[in-house]
Parts: sequence; C-alpha cells; structure tokens
Amino acid sequence: METRTDGAVTIQVNHNAVLGSEADEIQQIRAGSLDGALFYGISNFQSIDPVFGVEELPFIFSGTEHARNAFDGEFGDEIASMLSEHQFEVLSFWENGFRHFTNNIRPIVEPADMEGIKFRSAEIPLRLKMFDLLDAVAIPMGFNELFTALQQGTVDGQENPLSTINSSKFYEVQDYLSLSGHIYNSAPLIISPQSLEKLSDEQQTILKELAEELKVEQRSKLDEQNQELETFLSEQGMEVNEINREAFLQEVQPLWETFAEENGEKVNELVELINKAE
Repeated sequence: METRTDGAVTIQVNHNAVLGSEADEIQQIRAGSLDGALFYGISNFQSIDPVFGVEELPFIFSGTEHARNAFDGEFGDEIASMLSEHQFEVLSFWENGFRHFTNNIRPIVEPADMEGIKFRSAEIPLRLKMFDLLDAVAIPMGFNELFTALQQGTVDGQENPLSTINSSKFYEVQDYLSLSGHIYNSAPLIISPQSLEKLSDEQQTILKELAEELKVEQRSKLDEQNQELETFLSEQGMEVNEINREAFLQEVQPLWETFAEENGEKVNELVELINKAE
C-alpha cells in the first residue's frame, strides 16, 4: 500500500493479540480508535447479530471451492452488506480454513465413532450443540490450557485447522487426525467507514484492489501449507483418515433447523445463497 501510494498511505500491523481479543477489536473499530482488522470468522460478529453464526453450521460447506465460491459470490455480498449496516466495511474475505477433529481414542469415520470422546471446545453454542448431537462430550476450556489437558488426559481430543494443530504441536499428544472439515471460517479483512473515507477515491481503489490480490495469494499459500501439513502430521505419527461426510451432515441437520428457528428467516436466505454456490 505504501509503495502503490508513493508513501502517502502506510499500514501499521499489530499481531499476536497486542490490541486485545477480536471482541475488543470490534469495539475499537466502532469507537474509532482502530482503523481495521483481519478477523478469524464472521462468527465473531454474533454479538451484534446472531445470524452471523451461520458460518458455524457444521458441514454447511462441502469443500474449499464451495466455501470460496460462496464468500466470493452472492453470500459474501450479502454478509458484507449486513456488516456495512453496523459500520464495518469488508475489503475482502481471506481465509482461516476448515477445522478438523483429532483425538486419542479412535479414528473418526462415522458419526458413531464420536460417542463418549471428550473434546475440548471453545464456548460457542453451535459447537457445543454439535458435539452433543454427535454423542461426544464437549468440555469448554481456554485454548492456552489445551495442550496440557490433552497430555494429561483431561480431554481426549480437540478441533482446529491443520495450521493450529501443527503450530501447537498437538501431534505430540494426539494419535488420530480425522479430516472432517466440519466448520469453515473465513477471515474478513475489515476497515471502518470513517477510516476509509479519509482516503482519496484513488487510494480507496488501490486498497480494495490490493485486498483482493492478496486474498488470492493468502489462499494459495494456505492450500500449499495444508497439503504439506497433511504429510508432515502423518510423518509425526498421527494416523490420518477421511470421514463419511454425508452421514455426519445428516446427523447435524437438527442443529441447522434449530438455528433457523431461533434466528429467523434471514438464516434460511443465507443458507440458500451458500447452497447456490456449490
């Protein structure tokens, strides 16, 4: 951005939660003390409107191409419009990716394989309900406690993207990696309308173009990384397997229905847009 605007616009990046949690950053953007942020999932905005939790419906995206088509198409346009109503401008939808199950009890192939396994879960209602539907035991726990809990057997398993499984070295304390892809999280790159308006029309165009260009690069790097990580995690001794996705999808349908009943017709509209993208 600095290069393309001849130094007129610079971007200061703060990472590793030095500005607080994503909930803190949402408040800072609304207050005008933060220009923008890269959020891991539109589900972070559920406190503003529960409908943003639609991304967390398990198995709603059949694969990477489907998810990207949805966020790059009508579904993404509608989500961007909804966020704009709350003073958040989406520059582009980057990617956090799919979450997968790991555990120390057995490979997970069919829904019945989940029974009785104790999974650490973030305290997100849809995820807790998902585990309950699949007859697993969800134990809400801070992420910073997870490695020790797995090591000591307080929990049997967890769910995260491959990059997190690798960076947290869960392969040292987990035997089985089941490529479930049960939840996909986008990574919306957001700026406040006030900050955007400070830029000239030309600078706004450059910023938006860059956000799209780098989205493609970020996704490409993630694809390369995931392919490498599947091999690496297997080499570290994890048994890697695929799941019966259709069987899992059938089991979690009541959760989709309940979410729509609780949050209104807008959920059904968004689910329809997601389905159209497949």
